Amino acid sequence: MARIVAVDIFRVDYRLRHPSVVAYESLETAPNVAVRIELDSGEVGWGNAAPDEHVTGETAETVERTLREVFGPILPGAEASDIAAIWQTLRALAPAEPAALAAIDIALHDLQARAVGLPLVSMLKWNRQHRDTVRWNRREIPTTVTLSIDTMAANIARTRDYLAEGFRALKIKCGNDPEADIERIRAIRREAGSGIKLTLDANQGYDVETTLRVIDALSDCAIDFIEQPVPATNLAALAEICARSPIPVMADESILGVDDVLATPAPLINLKLMKMGGLTGAMQCNAAAESRGIGTMIGCMDESRISMAAAAHLALALSNVVSADLDGHIDIIDDMASEGIIIESGNVTVTDRPGLGVVVNDRR
Repeated sequence: MARIVAVDIFRVDYRLRHPSVVAYESLETAPNVAVRIELDSGEVGWGNAAPDEHVTGETAETVERTLREVFGPILPGAEASDIAAIWQTLRALAPAEPAALAAIDIALHDLQARAVGLPLVSMLKWNRQHRDTVRWNRREIPTTVTLSIDTMAANIARTRDYLAEGFRALKIKCGNDPEADIERIRAIRREAGSGIKLTLDANQGYDVETTLRVIDALSDCAIDFIEQPVPATNLAALAEICARSPIPVMADESILGVDDVLATPAPLINLKLMKMGGLTGAMQCNAAAESRGIGTMIGCMDESRISMAAAAHLALALSNVVSADLDGHIDIIDDMASEGIIIESGNVTVTDRPGLGVVVNDRR
């Protein structure tokens, strides 16, 4: 393709329209670090990191430092099309910085798809077909939209807003106060009606018995699944819940790589580009999940459209993806990127422009 001549880093702390409140933190801003890779051909590709210290141990400061001091100096001169080799090299240099790696990996995929004149989803589908002859023609995928831990009134008001916008799947954050969670979730179900999909995400906030008590109390609320109810390192607790729960359990924070996929007792896992080291790592984990009969969801942090577009392209490309949580950009104020990912009536699609399809303003 061409060789890398420059890597530019842009730290942006985005304000959020609504606070993001989960069991382990409350945020009013979303620190992101964008990456611009330029080739000797003049082509430019974009990537983005959205670190979460509670999930991978990274902060915006560590990500920015890794990009500037570790990855940035060694990338110029590298053949941009050799994504797998670059990914392995960077992973070895900074194994505990998957969000930083994701930013580079996304930019390289953006460049590769631009080079062949295809939207990223089309390139990923072609690669998959070329490898195993699987044909997959998904053009859109429904996404959940998140209700943070908040007052009953605020959650009900936002439920009404989301339903009016056409969303048909709600992810409800919980994990701090089980009794309040039960009351709030039941009220959301009453407001949403029976035709709306509800999922729960406790973000490691419960123990085994609390999880099962909450699930039992909500047995008439048609909950699709519960995500990461117990601490990420407690696989025994997760296994017990999986064995005893009447609804499926999804692993999230406990899945950071292929080894975790192979070890998880959960029938569902959440793949986030920021945890997996970008598209390359996510596709490795998806393949491992597929080999075990585990369904995957493509999820997100609070992210710029740059990386959200990459996640959307991936969700549309893989047949093993059974659900999507691709709302990470909708509360971002003054995103440096536009377009790329499209949500209409609760369904995610992407543009047909080459690469990620995003338009980036790096003069903001």
